Amino acid sequence: MNKQLLLVDDEPGMLETLSDILTSAGYSVTAVNNGDSALEHLMRGGYDLVLMDVRMPGRDGVAVMEESGAPPPPVILMTAYAIEERLATARAGGVHAVLQKPFAAPYLLDVLAGAVAA
Repeated sequence: MNKQLLLVDDEPGMLETLSDILTSAGYSVTAVNNGDSALEHLMRGGYDLVLMDVRMPGRDGVAVMEESGAPPPPVILMTAYAIEERLATARAGGVHAVLQKPFAAPYLLDVLAGAVAA
């Protein structure tokens, strides 16, 4: 597979767990823990997919999407919070999917496979 995936989450445990799952599934993972770093990486390009938390200190996942320029790779957002206004903005901006935390690893891998195929 060897798809380049940018993983963004401000929770260290979640970042490590998801990175391990995704690496085991064959993705080349770049893991960052904040929106500023995510935006820097996206501006450089080279990613096939982005898996990003919505709610983070500073620049949130929706802001990163809005500021990254066009066209971004497929973006899958993750959230444990019901923030419908921000999610509506993300959906209007072309987010591929929004996953409610917690989610099962097989479900995540199915969503990512669908994003790659789209």
